Amino acid sequence: MIATVQPTPLDAWRRRFGGKGRRADSRPLAALGCLASGPALDGLVEVEKLTMVLLYDAVIRPGHYALRLAGYSVSRIPWGVRFGGSENCQFFKDLLLQPVPGAWGCRLDLADTELLALGLQLERELDRHARFCQQGVREQVCLPKLWAAFRPADATTITGNGPELAAYAARTGKSPRRLLQRLRRDHFDMALYPLAWVSHLWEQAAAVFGDLEQFPRRQVFHLRQPADDLAGYQGAAEFDFHGRFSPHAERHSAQQPLSVLAAG
Repeated sequence: MIATVQPTPLDAWRRRFGGKGRRADSRPLAALGCLASGPALDGLVEVEKLTMVLLYDAVIRPGHYALRLAGYSVSRIPWGVRFGGSENCQFFKDLLLQPVPGAWGCRLDLADTELLALGLQLERELDRHARFCQQGVREQVCLPKLWAAFRPADATTITGNGPELAAYAARTGKSPRRLLQRLRRDHFDMALYPLAWVSHLWEQAAAVFGDLEQFPRRQVFHLRQPADDLAGYQGAAEFDFHGRFSPHAERHSAQQPLSVLAAG
C-alpha cells in the first residue's frame, strides 16, 4: 500500500496565495463564519462561547489591500447582546501574510489550524461569489437567532414586550401571550424565549444562547461602506465588526482551542 500524504494547512495556504501579490482593488463583499469553545447542544451555544470570524479586503494604503481576518467575541449587555466592538476584538489578522509558528500581530500562528482552515474556507467562498456568482450574496450580515433562558421559578411569570413581538403578533393575528407559549423551548431545566421579545427581563435571564442549527455556516454579504455595513442593530443585538483592539491586547492563541461551527 502507498501511504497518502495529507496536505498541511500551510500547503493549503501556499496553494491559495503563494506567489500572489497583494490585491490592487477591493471586493465589495465580506464573509462571516463562526467558532465556538464547546459543542452545540440542540444547536444552542451560550453567546459568551462564540467568536464571529469576519473576512474582507481592507485598505492598508492607496491601491493596496490586506485580506483582513478578524474575530470578535459576544457579550451580554443590559438590554441584550453585543457582537464585537473593540473591547470584544479577539484577533485582527492579514490572511495574505504567510502563517508561521508562534506568530503575533497581523500574521496568523501556524499552530492555530482551525482558524487558518476557516479563514481559507471563507476566502474561497468570498472569491467564488465575487468572480462567478452574485446570487446568494446577502444585503447585510445575518446574526444567529438569540434565546433568553429562564429558570423554572422565573419562567412562570414571563411576559413579552417590544416592537418585534408586537409586529409578529400583528402579522400572525395571535396574541403575544399565545406566541410566547407557542415558541417556548425547553433546554435542560430552563425555559427559552426569543431574546428580542423578553429583553426587558434581561436581569432575570440565566443565560443567552445563540441558535446555530439554522444559522448559515458561511455567509457572504455586501460590504459597500465598512463603517456602516459592519455595525448596526438587529433586534436585541448590537454588532460592531469594524472596531479594532490595541495591538498589545491580542488574546486569541493556539492555547485557546475552538471548534469550527462554520466550516462547510
